[in-house]
Amino acid sequence: MTTPMGTPEPGANAHPQLSALGREVERLSRRHADLDALVRQLAEDITALAPADNSDGDDQPEGLASWLAADDPGQARALLADLASWLGRVYLRYPGAALPSCWAWHPAVVEELWWLRNAHHDAYHGRSACWREVGDWHDRMRPGVAARIRKAIGDCELSRHTPGGDRCQPTPGAPLRSAADRVAEHWTTHHATPEPTEQQLHEADQHDQAQLRNHP
Repeated sequence: MTTPMGTPEPGANAHPQLSALGREVERLSRRHADLDALVRQLAEDITALAPADNSDGDDQPEGLASWLAADDPGQARALLADLASWLGRVYLRYPGAALPSCWAWHPAVVEELWWLRNAHHDAYHGRSACWREVGDWHDRMRPGVAARIRKAIGDCELSRHTPGGDRCQPTPGAPLRSAADRVAEHWTTHHATPEPTEQQLHEADQHDQAQLRNHP
């Protein structure tokens, strides 16, 4: 199709600003496409770096090992061997960290040292390892554990753990454990604790007397 004589083709004399705007829109479109590709690549990289989830969705995540709650002899042996090695390599090199020969006969002490050992590993080698965590371990965690251990066992020695020794204690149990069901039922129905029975008062008296004998 031809145009009348003297009539310019459509767009032949388009305004320069409109042409510049068109070029800018085209440039921004290309940039948007590049950014979209970059975002997709970053998402793939993050997915690759994230730890693999091997669970089927129903299993609970694996918890932290506890010496006091250990029930697997093999795991307990490995835990204690690792702890003993770490004590020699790290903990005992600090001043005020001396341990008595019977340290492993004190379950609460083993538990304290075990969490301290793992906190040390996380501070230096964990996913959130940083000098701030290292400083917190040195300034707060280690001195706190060392002070509690000194207070708990002092100058104890292994001979005190033999039968008849003052450190030879039976496996502890929660006082009046037999009353747990009754207390739970009364609490959930009345939001109050039940009146103690004569039998419970007798058991409580026996427990209190034993506590006085063991901890005068």
